Amino acid sequence: MSLKNFLAYNGILFVPFGFGMLLFPALLFPIFGIELDPDGVLMARVFGSALMNLGLICFLIRNENHTSIGIRAILTGNFLFHGIDSVSTFIAAYSGVMNNLGWMFSSLHFLLAIGFFYFLISGKD
Repeated sequence: MSLKNFLAYNGILFVPFGFGMLLFPALLFPIFGIELDPDGVLMARVFGSALMNLGLICFLIRNENHTSIGIRAILTGNFLFHGIDSVSTFIAAYSGVMNNLGWMFSSLHFLLAIGFFYFLISGKD
């Protein structure tokens, strides 16, 4: 897979999910076994807007040269985000905070972290 496609897929995945978290957190989170109080709804919306932002940035920069400082910064930031989120969602799924769908999120973030790390160190487009 090319870096261009990887960034596009990341954007296509996270923009709609972030949009859902922003607009419908009280409907979306119970699917994953998470009940939100009003504070949780606020945090879900804030996180949803951040996911939309990350996805949109990845999608928009996909045609940039791999050696540019902007691409390197986005690869590094996304590697850290997905790596940390894979651990956070693993803990949530393991401890029962999330239902079995939590394992899907943990795995997805882990695979994306590996992908961002691969493109970061490989220098491949």
